[in-house]
Amino acid sequence: MPPFLAASARLLAAAATLALIAAVPTTAQATGLWHGAGPVVPVDAALEPVYGPPASDYSVIVWLDPECPYCKMLGRTPENVVDASGGRVNLAVRMMPLPMHGQAAFVAAATAICVGQQATAKGYYRFLDRYLQLTRTNGAGVPGSVDALAQEAGASDLARLSACVHAPETVQTLGREYEAASTAGVTGTPAIVVRDNRSGLVAMAEGALDAADISRMIQAMGAQKAD
Repeated sequence: MPPFLAASARLLAAAATLALIAAVPTTAQATGLWHGAGPVVPVDAALEPVYGPPASDYSVIVWLDPECPYCKMLGRTPENVVDASGGRVNLAVRMMPLPMHGQAAFVAAATAICVGQQATAKGYYRFLDRYLQLTRTNGAGVPGSVDALAQEAGASDLARLSACVHAPETVQTLGREYEAASTAGVTGTPAIVVRDNRSGLVAMAEGALDAADISRMIQAMGAQKAD
């Protein structure tokens, strides 16, 4: 097992409940789709790549495995919600590569983090969008080179990128995002949280929701706030 994957696996083993995650719903058809969540760290553009306004009334927070087929189905949907919100919503995608998806998931997640360091949040989301578009999922990875996708997203220094992908600090970042997922009560990928940044109210759902499902929850939070 490559050193990077072995180190990642040791960190992620602490989240034993997440290692046995089963398949999650692919649509929002079930009654009671949204449910409560444990503590969710607010979105902070100073600490993580944020899509949309750094400060907003609402945040969509997604825990994502780049090799998860349901994450591929979700695709750019959260970004579309932000784009249609008129500046009221932002997005933070947090990495949660699952051990069952092997090295490809860990490398893609680490590469996304490192692309963000070179090419800012814009590069981070551009890389993830392209990776999810191309991945064959379930650990099969993408055709061609992950480095080529990173370059397309704006990470021009491949030596720096490689060093970052294999750095202990990157493994630690993945570990922290895993721990945050566990604290929030995540049970599958993609896990989607809507947070009202004015009240602190949060709601969570799992699966490849569509934009209307997410937008309806945001509207419901706004109505509850008004009440």
